[in-house]
Order: sequence, then structure tokens, then C-alpha cells
Amino acid sequence: MMHTLMMGGGKEIKSMLKSENVPAVGIVVMLVILFLLRALVVEFAYNKVAPKLIGNWSSVSSKDRKFEPLTFNEALLFTILISFLFI
Repeated sequence: MMHTLMMGGGKEIKSMLKSENVPAVGIVVMLVILFLLRALVVEFAYNKVAPKLIGNWSSVSSKDRKFEPLTFNEALLFTILISFLFI
């Protein structure tokens, strides 16, 4: 069941409902849990990366601004954030 949900699309879920004896409530609960997990990952990633990005883009003049490059972990979190938001 989890493999079918991860494939995505309503056609996959409809075919799974017709072929197996899976209650619709179970699928709704699974989708809500996946949605909540995605929201938690986006919240964590945004809260870790956004302050540094906003600090680098601030309106302070360039000679007074202290640029802080992203670390690998922050870049990875930023990539996860973008993929969860737009893909």
C-alpha cells in the first residue's frame, strides 16, 4: 500500500481501492500523515536556512554586510525545502 501511495496520482489510489480490500479511511489517514511529515520537514528546513539567506540579501550596504556562505547541511536542507515546496 505504501509503495502505491508514494507513486502518486489518483489513478494509482483508485486502482488500489478496487483491487484490494483497503479501507478508504486508512488511505486518508496515510495521506494526512504524509502531508504532516512534509510540513514538518519544510518548517525545519525553512527555519534553519532562511535566517542566513535573509541576512545575505539584506539592504545593508555591501561593504558593511558580512556574507555567510551556506554549509553543506544548510544547502541540503535548502534543496529539500525547494523540492517539497515546488515539486
